[in-house]
Parts: sequence; C-alpha cells; structure tokens
Amino acid sequence: MEDSNKSRDVWLMILFALLLLAGLAVLVLGVREAIGQGEYVTLGLGLLAVTIPASLYALAGSKSGTGDMGLYIQEQNRLLKSINDRMLISDQAKRIAFRQKDRDALREAIIEDLRQEDYDAAMALVNEMADEYGYREEAEQFRQQIIDVQAKKREVMIQKAVARIDELCERKDWDLAKHEVSRLQRLYPDYPTIDELPQRVAKAVNKHKLDIERQFLEAAERDDVDAAMELIKEMDKYLTPEEAAPFLETARGVVGKKRQNLGVRFKMAVQDRDWIDGVRVGEQIIKEFPNSMMAKEVREMLDTLRERAASQRAAMAGGQKA
Repeated sequence: MEDSNKSRDVWLMILFALLLLAGLAVLVLGVREAIGQGEYVTLGLGLLAVTIPASLYALAGSKSGTGDMGLYIQEQNRLLKSINDRMLISDQAKRIAFRQKDRDALREAIIEDLRQEDYDAAMALVNEMADEYGYREEAEQFRQQIIDVQAKKREVMIQKAVARIDELCERKDWDLAKHEVSRLQRLYPDYPTIDELPQRVAKAVNKHKLDIERQFLEAAERDDVDAAMELIKEMDKYLTPEEAAPFLETARGVVGKKRQNLGVRFKMAVQDRDWIDGVRVGEQIIKEFPNSMMAKEVREMLDTLRERAASQRAAMAGGQKA
C-alpha cells in the first residue's frame, strides 16, 4: 500500500512539473505580447499557469509521506482560492492602471473626429465616455463643444446662402432665389433666419416693381418714348391687371406716341429714298404693332423696299471700292 502511495505521488509530481513547464512557456509568450503589443491577458494566464503547478508541486512533495490526503486536498483548495483572489485583485489593479490610458485614448479619438468634422462619430464617443466609462463631466464639456462648433459652422453656411440669395435678387433672378430659399427651408426648418427669407425675396421683388413704375412715369413725363416702351414690357412681367390699371392711360399715350413716331420715321425714310432705314423701321413697326393698319401697309411695301435696300447697299459698297 505504501509503495502504491509513493508511486502515485511520483506521478503527481511529474504531472505538476510538466504543467509548470507549460506555464513557463505561456508566461514567456505573455511577456512578449505585453512588451510588443501592450496586451496583458496572456501574461496573466502565464502567471496563473506557473503559480498553481509550482505551489501544488511543493505542497505535494511536503505531503508525500504523511498519507493525510484530506488535509492535502483542503490545502489545495485554500491555495486555489488564494490564487483566485490574487487574480481578481490583479485584474482590478490593472483596470485602475489602464483607466487613465483608456480615457486619454478616448479623448484623442474625440478630438480627431472634431478635427475631421465627423461630428456624429465624435458624439458617439462622447456618449461612450459618459455611459461606459462614467466621465460624465468631461463628456458634457465635449458635447457642448460639438454643439457649439456645429452651430457656428451652420451659421457660416447660412450667411453664405443668404448672401447668394441677395446676389440673385440683385440680378433679378427671382426663380433661382426662391429655389434657394426652399432648399434652405428643407435643410434648416427651425432656423429663425431661414423663416425670414421668403419675405426677404418678396420685398426685393416688390421694390423692383416700384422702381419700374417710377422709371416708367418719369420716362413718359419727359417724352422718352423708347425708354417708356421698354419699361412697359418690364412692367408686364410683374404687375397683375389690378396693379397695372393705374398706368393704362399713360401706357396708351406712350404706345400711341411710339406708333406715331415710327410712322413718321418710316414715311421720312421712304420720302428721302433711304431704303435701308425704311426697311429697318418698317420691320420694327411690324414687330411692335403687328395688328395695326400701319403694319398692314408696311407689309405690302416691304418686299419692294428690301430689293431697293439691297441695291442701295451694293451701290454704297461699289462707291467705297471706287
């Protein structure tokens, strides 16, 4: 019986020795990973793998001759519990040691996202800093910084868009200005400055209408018929029938004078045998007063006038060569 116990103890010690060697191999690997990669999991496992077999090996050797296996098992359990407690303490110490490192890494990642203007990613890291790591005060500071940066950037973009709308209004490109306003309303529906833009464009349109009306009345008053006629065409784009009503009488007078002036110029060109000018004035009469009796008379003469104008040009060209 005693020989059997000795044989068992020998085999146990051999087993513990093999486990110890394996633990040493894991420990060496863990040291390399800790130095090269900053990973400490394998190192912890290696320490555990070395400590347990070494302790059991020594304990088994001291108990090999007593036969007190009950006490031997109790001491093994106590040793394992002690090792487990040490590992728990070691893990906690490791978490404390790397707490600041994790915090610094998280902070650097947030700052980098802000530099890249990736505000959604930065805000996700801020939430992680508050919820998972418990750095709520610092997370709140970052959160406010992100909100402020986004607000400032949005303000700059809106200012540029408003300046473009003003430029479009200066160019009288009302359709494009209104399109730009609609785009901004979709992007920033709750922004006070955007809410004022439709009225801004409407005010610019109304000012342009008033300017046209004033310029028309001034041109008519000084008998600048050509300018007044151009302004009538411009007014027709903006004024409703109700808005145009006060200007109808003046406009009729301007149109009448314009037609009369063109008629006089046409007759003088024909009388002076200035066929080239006669064709030009006649075509203008047909274009601006297509349904008038005067336009009908000009059409009947226009083919003949064009032939004479062509001959006149040829004669003028021959004279220049001579």
